[in-house]
Amino acid sequence: MKKITLISSLTVLIAAISYGQTQQQLRNRIEGSDRPDATKQISSSKKSSTSSSSDSNPSDSGAQRPVILKESGISAYFGYDSKYFYRSNPLATDGKLKQQATGMWTNTFYTGAGLGVFEYSDSVVTPYIGGSWTINEYVESEIDSFNYNSTGAYALLLFQYGNGWSARAGVSYANDRSTENDTEDYKEFQPSIGIMKSYTINDSATAIFDATIGRHLSESFVIAGLTDGAKTASEKELSNTEYALSYSVNYSWNEILISPKYRISYKDYDKGLNDGRSDLSNDISLKAAYPITDSFKLSLFYSYSTRTADGTSISYDYKSFDTGAGLGINARF
Repeated sequence: MKKITLISSLTVLIAAISYGQTQQQLRNRIEGSDRPDATKQISSSKKSSTSSSSDSNPSDSGAQRPVILKESGISAYFGYDSKYFYRSNPLATDGKLKQQATGMWTNTFYTGAGLGVFEYSDSVVTPYIGGSWTINEYVESEIDSFNYNSTGAYALLLFQYGNGWSARAGVSYANDRSTENDTEDYKEFQPSIGIMKSYTINDSATAIFDATIGRHLSESFVIAGLTDGAKTASEKELSNTEYALSYSVNYSWNEILISPKYRISYKDYDKGLNDGRSDLSNDISLKAAYPITDSFKLSLFYSYSTRTADGTSISYDYKSFDTGAGLGINARF
């Protein structure tokens, strides 16, 4: 078994180097990549608050029975998001804000289902399952060998309460696969729990507080073999426990939904070279979405991210910003 693992690691490494990539660059790309978010996908399947307020939304409502469910209590949704944006530091490299800056084009297909609505104590419970597939392409030829596809899947229990609180517990799976090398760069399972509180600021604005704890159980043969001179990295190097808080506001102006958001997260690593490492990340974003129809929306967005890492001999600090536009289509039945 060890021989098979070693051969797989060497195969991935040789393929990566042949395309001008290094282990460290691949590692930085993996750590700086976005992962599928189940709550975002579920929320995207709902009508925006600018078009209708009669449907319950798992991200901003209390114990309301969704009126769009069939008599059987089963609901299904699917959608497509296309984004084109500028990313200043695509490989999450320490140092300047702008490094190997590039345009990026991402195309995401997602689907899922709510498996009924159940009364439990003083809450309404909905089980969800779903999945997604994303094509990630870098425009600049110097780094287009890092193009990759992402696959995600999740199972989630959502508990909604009448006072604006909700809670969730679930497990998700994520996978990155290089399109250039046809190799699996990264995969993870993530069990997590979270709570959310929504409240009305005024007739035009709603605020949302969210707290999440999750365990990232990761594997990456790409980074196996990296060394700091004393220890060697393993394929489970990126496993960590993450604690995250976020606060956002949804403000409706005419038909445009404006959404500023701040998120802070702390990651505690405990494997291989990362044993003892801790990351503190801050993300600030602003999004403006215009619903062309109930199922079709145009959005503009900006985000700025920083990460400060401690406890390792290698620096994993970085900063980056994204800005761009997107089109989203979703349907439910």
